This record gives sequence, structure tokens and C-alpha cells, in this order.
Amino acid sequence: MNVKADKMRYQANKLGYGLILLGMMLSVSALFMIITPPTVVPNFSTALEILINILLLLVTFLAAERCKYYQKNWAMITIIIAVIHTLRIFWVPMQLVANDQLHILIFIIIAITLLFTSFLMIMGALVTLKRHKILLTHLKEIGEK
Repeated sequence: MNVKADKMRYQANKLGYGLILLGMMLSVSALFMIITPPTVVPNFSTALEILINILLLLVTFLAAERCKYYQKNWAMITIIIAVIHTLRIFWVPMQLVANDQLHILIFIIIAITLLFTSFLMIMGALVTLKRHKILLTHLKEIGEK
């Protein structure tokens, strides 16, 4: 019997959970870098960016909570959320740079932050998927699945 895998039945996936939450924090910091420069003139896109980020935060927190308990479907949803964060680079920040409301250096920092956000979330999801597979295999071996 694999004792390490058996312990997973009772222990939370702290690594996957922590990586996803760290990605959430970076997402919030990227949002503030997008909306707070004094040269940025708020418009409908800015409001939509804030609304999308709030929804992503809520879904990401739910996904992190589910990934804590090795749920495969929520790990996949986390990967989708990470892709959305990567795509966010090309929407409002690019518009702000095109309208000369955001300095290119700030844009690069925002892009790096969002890419690192996506990286952390994908890593958290991959850890969850790997551990889910280990736990599922173990449960099949002992006849519980």
C-alpha cells in the first residue's frame, strides 16, 4: 500500500492551492497597474476590465478551493482562466498603449505580471492533475473507486 497516496485522502493539496492563490494576487496587482496610472482616462473598456477581473477572481477562488481537494475538472477550469489572463494583455493594456495613456515600460511590467499569473495558475492546475491521478490510481488499487 502506498502510504503517501493514502495520506492524500485526508490532506489538502496545499501546493496547488497556494500557487493558484498567488496567481490571483498577481492578477489583482496587474489590474491596479492597468487602472491607476494618472494618464489613464477611464472608459467603458476600463469598467469592463474591472468587471471581468472581479468575475475571474470569484471563479478562480472557487477553482482554488476545489483544486485543494484534487478535483480534476476544476484544475482544467483553472487552465482556462490562466489563458484568459494571458489574453487580457492584448485588450485594455494594448489599447492604453495605442492611445498613449500607458508608458511602454508599464505595459511590459503588466504583461510580465499577467504571464506570471498564468504560469502560476497553470502550475497549480498541473500539480492538482498529477496528484488527482495518483490519488485515483491509489483508490482503484484499494478498491474504493
